[in-house]
Amino acid sequence: MKKWTKLLSLALSLAAATGIPAIGNAGTAEAADTVAAVSSITAYGPTHLIKNDGSLWVWGDSHSVPTKVPGLSEIKASFSLAGGGLAVKQDLSVWQWQTNTRTLAMETEQMPEMAGLTDLALVQGTYLAVSGAGAVYQGALPDDDARRVTFSPVAGIDKVTAAGGYSEDNNQGYWNRYLFLKQDGTVWTSTDQLASFQPVQKLSGIIQLERNFALAGDGTLWTWPIESIYNPVAGSDVMNPVPVTGLKDIRILRDNGRSTLAIDDSASLWFRGMTITGSSDGTTFHEQAVPLRFSGINNVTDAYIMERSIVALTSDGKVYTASIGEETISADAVFTLLASNITSIEGGGRHIIMQKSDGTLWGWGVNKNAQLGYANYDFSFDQPVPMQKPIAVTLNGEPVYLTNGVITRSGQNFVPLRSLFDKLGAIVAYKENHTTTPTSNGGTTSKVDKIVTITRTAASKPALSISINTVSGETTVNGKSVTLATPPFIVNGTIYLPLRFISEQLGATVSWLPLQEEIAISMK
Repeated sequence: MKKWTKLLSLALSLAAATGIPAIGNAGTAEAADTVAAVSSITAYGPTHLIKNDGSLWVWGDSHSVPTKVPGLSEIKASFSLAGGGLAVKQDLSVWQWQTNTRTLAMETEQMPEMAGLTDLALVQGTYLAVSGAGAVYQGALPDDDARRVTFSPVAGIDKVTAAGGYSEDNNQGYWNRYLFLKQDGTVWTSTDQLASFQPVQKLSGIIQLERNFALAGDGTLWTWPIESIYNPVAGSDVMNPVPVTGLKDIRILRDNGRSTLAIDDSASLWFRGMTITGSSDGTTFHEQAVPLRFSGINNVTDAYIMERSIVALTSDGKVYTASIGEETISADAVFTLLASNITSIEGGGRHIIMQKSDGTLWGWGVNKNAQLGYANYDFSFDQPVPMQKPIAVTLNGEPVYLTNGVITRSGQNFVPLRSLFDKLGAIVAYKENHTTTPTSNGGTTSKVDKIVTITRTAASKPALSISINTVSGETTVNGKSVTLATPPFIVNGTIYLPLRFISEQLGATVSWLPLQEEIAISMK
């Protein structure tokens, strides 16, 4: 569920625009090549950033680095969908973007019914979207190549600011419990697939919902049991919230479904929930129901649970981690320094993104699906790594949209194989050469060369043929061997070619515009 504190600034601006009252209160090598630009980023999340020119950039899944979403400008907020997302413009219009699974191109479409989107949650395959007017829409991911999510209005509930929920079950069946935070601070629920809604008694003045927790404006934290065959609850259709004993004056709440972190008015960090031992089928969860306050860390401004770690940011700009990979965790748990000069952090479930005081973005944790924007798919990193720059490309002043963003290595910029050079009047071809060589012991060895050829198509210009072996790096221009300072490479099955070298061979002029973070190509 989206955090209420993350929505406050957007909710306030939407309230001003719509007249709806708001509630509540909100490293490694190559760093010089890969860090994001100082002061160019106005907002960011676990898998997106918004630049000061209003452009939206995303990463993860097929996008190994920040990639510009085509056709969108003046963006103020972004919410993630499977294979895409929803973007809110300054004029409060909402646009959906999706990655086409066949072409890998990002496609955009306006969603006029959801103006001023304030929240988007995923509950067991159902999306719940909340508009600036407080209306709720539900959507499901269709089973087709475009994978576009379609939304329809939900009747019977209005004046909502945030939504979420979870699944429940017992011996009689399985259902989703949907939860809705209204503008007046009350909480409503539905357990019949959004056919009817009931107010949750005892909950008032609520400013944030997290699964089966509710944070009130007076700092009290409320919870209720989740029905399951292992945890039967009498009268499962009726929620019975109770205050969490031992916690008060809470101002920030984080929950990952198993464990909860809370930060109080004195900037102390509290833990309640599960620690984890074992792995795979042998994973065991150990519950600590009594909240404990950590004594080894103070002045905490934000915190997340990520995999088996607690990640905490302190007021002096330092990020610390502590393990929950034990049977128990104690108040004097050891917090280890992870990074310094950090102004903010955003949690993504299995990774975090951090912004440093110089404006750069860094990632830490699981990178299996390119969550860190670091231009590879290594499973995880135990030290922070710098995110690639969000670099735009233009040709004769017009934007060139790439299926994956520019990757910088050793001071050189590389672009996907078929993303640009055809626009410069070239034919790009690819083939694989398989050779087998006998060995001295009577066996054979196999070799695969992946060859890219680029030829000029304009009859009015001199003939040009570039051949690049992306395995060995061997390169020829019109049959003559040349040496590339940094050879081409492959990321997630996509070949990346040196932008400047090939563009200039085709007769283009390539300029770097640092203030715009833009590669400007001009060609007559």
